[in-house]
Amino acid sequence: MLCMIFYHAFIFMYEQYDIVFGYKAYNFFLPVQPHFSCMFIFICGICCNLSHNNLKRGLKILIIALALNFITIIILPKLSFVNTAIYFGILNFFSISLILYALLEKFLTKIPPFVGILLSLFFFWLFRFWRSSGTISLWKDISYTVPDSAYEIKWLFPLGIQSPEFFSADYFPLIPFIFIFFLGAFFGVWIKKGCLPSFAYQEHSKFLSWLGQNCLIVFLIHLPILYVILEFYTWVVSHI
Repeated sequence: MLCMIFYHAFIFMYEQYDIVFGYKAYNFFLPVQPHFSCMFIFICGICCNLSHNNLKRGLKILIIALALNFITIIILPKLSFVNTAIYFGILNFFSISLILYALLEKFLTKIPPFVGILLSLFFFWLFRFWRSSGTISLWKDISYTVPDSAYEIKWLFPLGIQSPEFFSADYFPLIPFIFIFFLGAFFGVWIKKGCLPSFAYQEHSKFLSWLGQNCLIVFLIHLPILYVILEFYTWVVSHI
């Protein structure tokens, strides 16, 4: 959550306010951003084992995600914000992943965690080039690439197949990230059983614990808060 907040702050700085530091910080952290995103998705998968109702949670997040889609696609451009449209962001991804997990839960719980982890890693490896080139690759000479005609179908973007004109400010297609989500879900079985060392179950920071328990609220309010802070900053700079 902290990495996401800082990352979004840097994007906001240079895209909306043309602050040079934001551009430099964004480029500096860009290489590690995919790793933090995968960690976020992995943890969400783990939490499937700790939720009382994943279907209800998924539907709630889906409603919020659709509202966010409407705001970023329709409202924000009218307020002079640029490059804000989100068609399938992290909340869209989480909502669909949770709903799929809830629908498949009886089947998934029959798979031994170790086997599920290996299968998740295998399929993520198989689809590792999917988002960038639409390629399923087992090895260098063993691969398949989606035909170009598929990219003309505009509604396939949730699966990672993007038409040439497609743009989403935040984009996490189901493929290949769903496999990281399921990796976390299978790993979470061991966590729930208490298989990790005892220190992993202790609270080390009340602030970070609160942040984790309220991550959806933090996700929704952090951008408006950043907007207020940056508006105040630019006002102060312009009056110095």
